[in-house]
Order: sequence, then structure tokens, then C-alpha cells
Amino acid sequence: MRTTEETNQFLETVDLLKKRLEQLQEEIPEAIDDYHRLFDYFVGEQFEGISPDEIKICDQKGDQKIDFYDAGEDRFVVYQCKLPELERLEEEKSITTYGPDIVNEAEDVLTFLTDNSGAARGNEAAQMARNKYRSSKQTSEAENEIYQLEVILACFGKLTPPAEERLAELRDRWSNDTEEFKIKVVDFDAIAKELSLSLVAPARPEQIKLQYKKDTSVNTNEWGYALVPATEFYDLFDKYKMALFDLNVRYYLERSSVNKEIIKSLNTAKGQRWFHLLNNGVTISATTSSFSDSRLQVTLHNPQIINGCQTVISIFRAYSQIKNEYKRQKFTEECYVPVRIIQTQDPDLLAEIVTASNNQNKMSPRNLRSNSRVQRVLQRKFDQLAYRYFYERKDGEFKSIREYGHGRRRPFRPKNYQYSSRSYREISNDNLAKAWLSFIGFSKDASEKINAFELIDEGGRYEWLFERCPSVEHWSAISHDAQVSFDDDKFEPYTPEPVQYLLSHLIFEFVKAYLPSPQANKKECITRLKDVGKITDSSPAEDINKALMEDEDYVLNQILYNMKEVIVELYAWILIKAYGPLNADIASKILQLPGIHDLYAVPDFKTYVNNLRKEGLLENLEDNILFTCFEFIKETVTRWKSIHEQEYLASQRRIRYLHSAKVVEQMKDFLGKTDENTKRFAYEWKPPQTNFLQSLPELSSHQ
Repeated sequence: MRTTEETNQFLETVDLLKKRLEQLQEEIPEAIDDYHRLFDYFVGEQFEGISPDEIKICDQKGDQKIDFYDAGEDRFVVYQCKLPELERLEEEKSITTYGPDIVNEAEDVLTFLTDNSGAARGNEAAQMARNKYRSSKQTSEAENEIYQLEVILACFGKLTPPAEERLAELRDRWSNDTEEFKIKVVDFDAIAKELSLSLVAPARPEQIKLQYKKDTSVNTNEWGYALVPATEFYDLFDKYKMALFDLNVRYYLERSSVNKEIIKSLNTAKGQRWFHLLNNGVTISATTSSFSDSRLQVTLHNPQIINGCQTVISIFRAYSQIKNEYKRQKFTEECYVPVRIIQTQDPDLLAEIVTASNNQNKMSPRNLRSNSRVQRVLQRKFDQLAYRYFYERKDGEFKSIREYGHGRRRPFRPKNYQYSSRSYREISNDNLAKAWLSFIGFSKDASEKINAFELIDEGGRYEWLFERCPSVEHWSAISHDAQVSFDDDKFEPYTPEPVQYLLSHLIFEFVKAYLPSPQANKKECITRLKDVGKITDSSPAEDINKALMEDEDYVLNQILYNMKEVIVELYAWILIKAYGPLNADIASKILQLPGIHDLYAVPDFKTYVNNLRKEGLLENLEDNILFTCFEFIKETVTRWKSIHEQEYLASQRRIRYLHSAKVVEQMKDFLGKTDENTKRFAYEWKPPQTNFLQSLPELSSHQ
């Protein structure tokens, strides 16, 4: 029987996967209705380092059990992916098990790809996969090299004992001395580890000692260099984890193909011997350093690895995978890392070195700004809120420093509350940038790449989003129908306060949680259509799609989901109309209102929304400003849809259409009309005989 802690960890893993799939959903519009297809993309990124625009998907009718593949110079890898219904997992709170049939599918893949007769036929993508495998295999054979075919079963679950036995049989059948064929399994445990890698951050080390190879050191009062055994960094990371990298501009990049190659090279004898020649190495800063050639040891005080996070964690992972003692010994003796030591106490110099030296993986603009004074001050201010929030300013920061399983309270986790134990008060500056951009009147720009961390001179919006704050005039312009613009005269030269940012963030996250996902919308509508006899289980896809697009609720939910950023701007319109310019004081007071205050304290949006939908679990819904504003906006969009639906359906890019300046202006106009028209009607979200805006709670009564 599973303990409560095990159940919570399981649910947290499911939740982490859903969040990652939802992120991919934003990046891959063509997969928007299919979690199973999104899982293919996730597995490709996480375990092969394949970006969504490069993955070779076959996953559809006639795929011959090939969900996706990747053709390398010496290895052809094929994945068969299995994802249970996530909603069912959350209800059952248990890991799905898979029997021998899933293993049989691996053999189907091997048989199809190695069938020289071509008798078995697949869809176009599967046929292309077989042709690519055969072509690459012939090229390798012409050079007297083995071309490995690897089939990987990636299942968000575990194999049953009979399935394990079948897997052993299959491996025996296809094994040979050349290891030309391999069959592997990526199961729930492996996926959970990738989703929530345990990288605990204790206190920064005050002193470390590194052994180095004889005759490889050189040093002055300001810098030093030496070749250090790679296992020294394994030991360091095992002891200090992410505390080694506090000054780094990013943490471990899980999906980096470069890191996959580092680990791959470290798993070969040649890769270990040549590692110091092929790797950029590690740069360490220290306040003082001392070399001892007699002991072949350098002592570093207050050390920080300012470049080399990817290298160190890749070493840790690669060495952890080696179980054979002889191979471990060879790794220790032959694998070295070039180490550069910078001795300085000048923070400005360190910041420049950090930015300049981090180029082994492509550096994102976000990470280049991560150590700027503006971002560091924001992180400190979010930590000083009434409810502490962790402001993530660099890739992987929160995930990497979060405590996991060490008996201490996880940071920024609410205590003693009635909702899920899987939430943290954490806010990422890249997600925040999109919410804030929408909130300050630029939702028309927020559905695509917003260049939040590129400078204005580089065609970006960094200064507008993080170094300038909307003035009274700008907030006023948002509440009118006209589109706003970035105008120096309407922005103040200082950073917005965390409460302003947080207000936009909570609204955006609530909207995303409250809206049914495309998958849920489609599933619910299909069930509804079957209940009324409009479609059956045997209806062709064309008839199902036609019935879907004729269903009013389905189309409305699709419109609302596709205009999430616009909805955030419409919230701002409502709040400005009701309370005036959304400065820090007003934002702070709004955060105290019923509904939004609950999420400010406990940002468990999913559980909150589920309770919101269950009658009686949350009281006084008419006072819940997040709920009432959303329902008012939904009524507004329904009225807009009655006039503009055909134009929406006819547009080739519906998301872009909904974010156009013209449509945003139309929506604001309909907000005003709806406010007047609903005065004489009673709604669940509004008292009768009053305008909606007049029904909103007063700020002073909730202080």
C-alpha cells in the first residue's frame, strides 16, 4: 500500500508532466488536441535532445508501432510511447502497468525495419523511417562499421513481471556479439527522475580542495589552470549539489543535445581519454587560491563554478551510470577536465566573466540578463512579500535548488492549507513577462515570441517589461478602446513592483486553469454529441470534426482558449474601470479581495478551480473577483461570437486573428455594451438590477 508521501510524489510527477505538455502545447499548435502526441515530443526532447521542429513523427494510423525516430551517424533510434489518460491517473493515484503486449510492439518495430522484402507496409512516415534506416545501415557497412538499431519503449508506467520476462526473451532473440540491436525501456521512474531531478542546494562551500594532474598546473596571483580528474567534480557535486553554481547564469539544461553528447562521450574509453581536449572545461571563481605542487592540490576559498554547470552534472550522470568497478577505475585514471581558476572579489568582473564564458550551449537572452541588478532586486523583493514567492530569473533555477527528500520543509511551499501539497509559490520571469505584457495592453503581441529579454536596441522589449512602469496615462488608455503603444511619455523610469507583476500572473494562471484544455473540450463535446445521437463510435473523422465545429459550446471554449492573453488584457480593462490605475497600492489591495487572495497565498490553481466548479465548496461566488470577471468576459465573448463567428472560423490562423488589434478593440467595445445590457438580468456571477462593474467589491472593505 502506498504511503501518503508516495502518493503525493506520484501526483506531483503527473502534475509536472502535465505542465510540461501544456508548455509544448503552446509551442506546437498542430498537436494542440492530443496529449499523446505531445508526449512524443516531450520524450524526444527529454531523452534524445531532439527539438520539436526536428523530430520525425510517425504516430498515426499505419505507423508500424513507430511513434518517432532519429537517425544518427552510428545509431538509429525508434521510440514507441505510451501515455495513460492523465485525468484517470489523478483519480486512481496509482502507476499504470503494462503487460507483454507492449514488448511485442518493440519486436514489431524491429521486424518492420529489418524486413528487406518490403512486404510489410506502413504509412508514409514509417516507410521513410525504414528507408532511412536501410540507407544509413548500408553506408556504415560500406565503411565496415556497425550501425546500431535501438528500440526504446517509453511508457509513463511500469512493466509487469510477465512483460519483463517477455523483454528478456526478446533481447535474447535479437542479441548478437556486435550489439547491432538494442531494446531499452524508459519507464515511470526514469521519467519522474527527469521531471524532478533531485538537486539539493545546501550552503555554498567555504573551501574546496582539488587534486590535479602532475605538470599541468600554472598560476599567478589572479588566475590559475590545471587538469583535474573528472571524478573530483563527481565528488563535489555529490556533496554540494547546486550550491556550486549560485553565480552561474543558468542551471542544468535537461533538454540540451550538447549534454546528451557529453554523457555519450563519457561512456566510451576514447571519450574519457580525449575529454580534456574536446570539452571547454570548468571555470571556478574564488576569493583566494593556493597551489601546492608537492601535494598536487589547489585550495580554493569561497569557490563558485561560474562556467561548467553542464559539464559537471553530465560527469555526475555519466559516472553514476558506470557500475563496473574496473570501468570506474579507468574513468578515474584517464578522464580529466581543464579547469580555469579566477581569483577575484570584484562582482562586476565576475558578472562579465560569467556572461562571456557561458557559450558551450547556446546562451539565451534570459540567462544573459539573469544576474543583472534589476533581476536580482526583483528576486529579493518577491521573497519579501507577505507570502514569499521564489522569482526564478534563470533557466532551471527553482527546479535545481528545490529541496527534495531531505527532511526539511521545501522552500516556498505553503503550510497547513486545505489544497494540494504539490504547489509552490514560484514565479518564472519568462512566464511572468507574457502575463505582464498582456496585462499592460499588449495582448496582441503576447501569443507569439515576445522577445522579453532582448534589449530595445536588439528589437526586444526588456526595458519596457522590467525597467519601466506604466503611468496613469497608460493605464487610462488601456481602459479605452484604442490600442496602446510603448511611449516614453506614458511609462515611468522604474521597475514595476512585485504585487503588480503578481496580479497579472495570478490572473493569467487562473484563466489557463479555468479554461478546459483543448483535449478536455474535445472529449467532453464528443461525449455530448454521442449522448444526443449526432455521432457514434463508428463515425468517420470527417463527420466528427463537422459535428464539433457545429457545437456552440465547443467553438466558444475553443475561442476562449485561443485568446488567453487577450482575456488577461480584458481583466485589466475591468479592473481599471472599477478601481483606477493599477499602481502598486491598488494592485496590493486587489490581491486582498476574495478569491484572488486565496490563490495569492496558495497558488494551487488546479485544485482551486476544481473546487470552484463543485457547488458548495467555495462560498459567495458573487464576491470572487476572478470567477465573476471571467464569467463576465465569457458572456462578452459569447455576444461577440454571435456576430463574428463565421469570420473567426474562416480565418487561416485563428489564434493570430483573435489577437489582432481589431478584434481586441471589438472585445473591449463588447465589454462596455455587455456591462450595460446585463443590468436587467440576473446571473450567478452578478446581482440583479446593477451593472457588472458596479457590483465589484470595494477595496477599502477588504483591508
